[in-house]
Amino acid sequence: MGKKDRSIQPAIVTLRDIPGTRVMFWAVESCPYCGETHLHLAGNLRSADPSDSLGEQPAPCDPTRPYVLTLAPRPQRNKKGKKGRRRKAWDEEEW
Repeated sequence: MGKKDRSIQPAIVTLRDIPGTRVMFWAVESCPYCGETHLHLAGNLRSADPSDSLGEQPAPCDPTRPYVLTLAPRPQRNKKGKKGRRRKAWDEEEW
């Protein structure tokens, strides 16, 4: 039998708040260990910076196994510019 994989896994999170309260949570939609949804306290809506609570956290399903709370990567920008957005047929038209 091989060794168990004990590397720290990333967990993609989204910021959520509870309606009617000032509490914010980081929601892990799919835990890398059990596949369930987990919540991690992010702080108060008025006074806390939620990004301070990103980073390594113990997984609620198995506190001995930590994961890293990370934001989803931003989509790539379209860097074509004005010429790239022009229709190709317009450029190839013969006069």
